[in-house]
Amino acid sequence: MQFIVSPAEIAARTAAPDPGPVTAPVELREIENTVVARGEITYADAVAVSIDAAGGEERPVITGHIPEVGAIFQPGSIALELAGRPVVVLPGELPAYRTLSVGMRGPDVLQLKAALVAMGFGVGDPSSDAFDYDTAVAVGALYEQIGYPAADGGDESRLALRDAERGVRDANTALAQAQAALAEARDAGAPNPIGEQAAVNAAAEALSDAQEALGIAQEGVLPRLPSSEALFLGDLPRRVDEVSVRRGDILSRSPMSVSGASLTITGTFSRQDAELLSEGDVAFYPGPDGEELTATVQSIRAPGAGGSSGSGSGSGDGGEGEDTGAEGGSASGSGGGGDRYTVTFSPGELTPEQIDALRGTNVRVRVPIAATDGEVLAVPIAALSAGSGGEDRVELLIDARGGADAETELIPVEAGLAADGFVEIVSDDPRIEAGAKVVVGR
Repeated sequence: MQFIVSPAEIAARTAAPDPGPVTAPVELREIENTVVARGEITYADAVAVSIDAAGGEERPVITGHIPEVGAIFQPGSIALELAGRPVVVLPGELPAYRTLSVGMRGPDVLQLKAALVAMGFGVGDPSSDAFDYDTAVAVGALYEQIGYPAADGGDESRLALRDAERGVRDANTALAQAQAALAEARDAGAPNPIGEQAAVNAAAEALSDAQEALGIAQEGVLPRLPSSEALFLGDLPRRVDEVSVRRGDILSRSPMSVSGASLTITGTFSRQDAELLSEGDVAFYPGPDGEELTATVQSIRAPGAGGSSGSGSGSGDGGEGEDTGAEGGSASGSGGGGDRYTVTFSPGELTPEQIDALRGTNVRVRVPIAATDGEVLAVPIAALSAGSGGEDRVELLIDARGGADAETELIPVEAGLAADGFVEIVSDDPRIEAGAKVVVGR
């Protein structure tokens, strides 16, 4: 009998309800307006490392200091060791393309000086594009700090310095002899010792030339920076993502790739949604164990600004597209692919386990753009109507009376934040309270 339903009961179940207003209760709830999109969690700005192996004097054999994947490059780190010489990581965007030594000028010298200053070394005038004595001393201090002898002109320059020093000594001796001969001639009563005076003048010029040659030779043995020993990278610190060489290899290609040292979340937003965001806004995304993690808006890049706006995967996979856009009606979330803004988030402090689990995943990022201060009175948006003067109002159910003859009353209210189909209301009427019923349809 439990499976048998009488015709009367079927008719009762399918009969139209008694006519009357459709109501919904006034609720106490928090209202939060959010922008939502998909974001890729990656190490940002991956680049292949390029080292000028041809800038060294020896064959570019990798002899040591091969980093492990996950190693962090800071200013002054050693990226590799080539033929027993270090490849030093320095902050800068311009690749090393020539050996820098005393007397050279150019933007690469300016970059080197800025890098040395950032690392705490004195370089004299950092605004000058000249590689001078102070710059050479700073390069020498850098090499001393990392535990390697600084590069200089080599044996040929040291031999030239010895010869120049000998030349100065010989020139000093010749000048002293010429001056003694001149004094002896004058003491002997020679009225006009032209020959002796000419010998003094010639010896003085020879000494000046020898001293100039000594200065040049001294510059030749000052520290210099070979292009094969400098690896300039922007946005340090950097993380080693991949290493493609091993000890004993001859460097002939990129030995490794590096990226930003910390994870980033990159998503794309419509222009309408992006204009609601600001740098520093707090966002939320799910962690590997389902817990809610926080992130911070780091940058907002318009289409075509500073690279392709589509570098992040903001649309998600296939059917995830419904997650893109503003919730609660704050923005439409529409916009073609050419009007997408790239938003980068910093995911905050993460444990190594969380980093391993999150890297390379696509997550739903939620950015609250407005919220009520705790719980407020709220009704479905359909309960709001506009009066003749444009004021907001709700229709309060006073007495149901069986349906068609239900008694209702229009109550003026002040509408607040709207989201998720609800709107905040404020009213001076004490009857507008949690649990009271308002009309949403008939």
